Amino acid sequence: MESQNYVHRLVSGFQNGATSFIDGQITDDDVRMLLTITNSEKIYRLHLIDGNGRVFWSNIPDGLGQINTPSDLHAALQTGQSFFERVSVSEAEVSGIPAVAHKTDDGVDRVDREVNHEILPLTLDGKIVGAIERYQDVTTINTAWIDTIRWTFAVIGGLVSVAALFGLLRIHWASKERMATLKLHAETERAFLAEQLRVGREVRLLGELNEWLQSSKSLEELYAMVTRFMGHLLPEVAGSIYVYSNARDVLDGGCSWNGGALQPQIHPDDCWGLRRGRTYVNAAGEMTFKCTHARDEAATDSICIPFLAHGETVGMMHLRLPDGLGAEAFTNQRKLAQMCAEQISLAIANVRMRDELHHQATRDVLTGLFNRRYLMDRLHRRIERQADESFAIMSIDVDHFKAFNDAYGHEAGDEVLRVLGEMLSASCNAPEIACRMGGEEFILVLPNLAKDQAVERAEALRIAVNELCVHHAGNTLPPISVSVGVALYSGIGDASLDVLRQADEALYAAKSAGRNHVVVAELTPAATKSHVGLSSNTVTLKPNRRPMAAE
Repeated sequence: MESQNYVHRLVSGFQNGATSFIDGQITDDDVRMLLTITNSEKIYRLHLIDGNGRVFWSNIPDGLGQINTPSDLHAALQTGQSFFERVSVSEAEVSGIPAVAHKTDDGVDRVDREVNHEILPLTLDGKIVGAIERYQDVTTINTAWIDTIRWTFAVIGGLVSVAALFGLLRIHWASKERMATLKLHAETERAFLAEQLRVGREVRLLGELNEWLQSSKSLEELYAMVTRFMGHLLPEVAGSIYVYSNARDVLDGGCSWNGGALQPQIHPDDCWGLRRGRTYVNAAGEMTFKCTHARDEAATDSICIPFLAHGETVGMMHLRLPDGLGAEAFTNQRKLAQMCAEQISLAIANVRMRDELHHQATRDVLTGLFNRRYLMDRLHRRIERQADESFAIMSIDVDHFKAFNDAYGHEAGDEVLRVLGEMLSASCNAPEIACRMGGEEFILVLPNLAKDQAVERAEALRIAVNELCVHHAGNTLPPISVSVGVALYSGIGDASLDVLRQADEALYAAKSAGRNHVVVAELTPAATKSHVGLSSNTVTLKPNRRPMAAE
């Protein structure tokens, strides 16, 4: 189809068109056009052939007028099918000028040109009227095409190389970004793991702290536990603990850790946390005021956390934070300290409640002395240990106390018992024990006293009671006297009631002797659990004044 179009375009430029092939003649203008075409298209041989196969025009003079009837031309004129072939020819044939340069060493023409040979039939009204035969040198075209292809492939190769390089750079950049992302992720995971380990350790230590605090039986044990645990929980923070005294007028210094300053006592008004009833933070860069109890500290950042338990403030924790601590670390330290404070405050409240309950169970409300229950427990423990330790028991009873109550009232009688209890408590040193057995009867347990020492202590006590001056309701009450029974235990026997019975029998003997007396009984090695009596060396001391009427 393309060859037919080429023929028709060429023939349409003739003055007589396709009839030129029927007549076998063309004009000079047609010749000039054909020569222009052959030069421009590098057609070195062009034949115009009529319907009989005769060349009626050629750009080569020797080809004009010849009858060309090869099979390929015959086929083209008969069938109307174009013919094409590519052949290699010598330079001499194409140029038409033989030259030595175009021959090889043996004299043969060198084949170094590429030629397209075409036969293009021409039809008019469906009838083949002729053909055009052309030989076109396409060597330079092929070379240019090859160069173009090579250049194209070079460009494509370059583009591919650039694309590949760009792809490698993209991969490299992506790899670097991926590595950076992985590194950041690894650092984040490492930081998260470290944080989880820190939190896990803190939770474990808080659990252990709570367990130990719940098992503490005294504030001294509690302080020792807090000092050790807080040093591990807050290793960079110095701290101290203050607890309200029983009178709640001051706070006593409890314990400190990591070099925290501990004062013996501070006043509640010296701490802004206690005055405001909540955690107080004194940090640099904030509008704050330093607590009075911390004015001597060089550190700027500090925290005061009140101990709240059962709706009551029981104490305070003071923390001194190191300088340069970041905001996140500051917040973490504060939260951890707050959790510690909650556990410590409950533990302090529990210890105090336990102490209060123990005090109520073992102390007499009126005099503050130990009660009968505590006395019996201590005597049982002392004797059960089977210790070779002697001790003396003084059974003391106020003479004519019923008559004193009837005369001056029970309130006056209670005041007498209270003052007497204070005097007995003041006369005892550890491990001596002063107890109120009930009513107006008291017991003193005095370890490691010989008989003469016990008699001397009893007599001194009796005289001191006689000289005791008691005031009530603005009046001075009359003097009182006591009867004292003394029993000595020398480490033999295992029943505490035997010793008490000996002391009671000595007390009854002192009363029978006229009261305001001291009578000594002794538990001898020959004595048994069922027989306890007064020894022959009972000592009776005369009273300093006339006793009141017998009760």
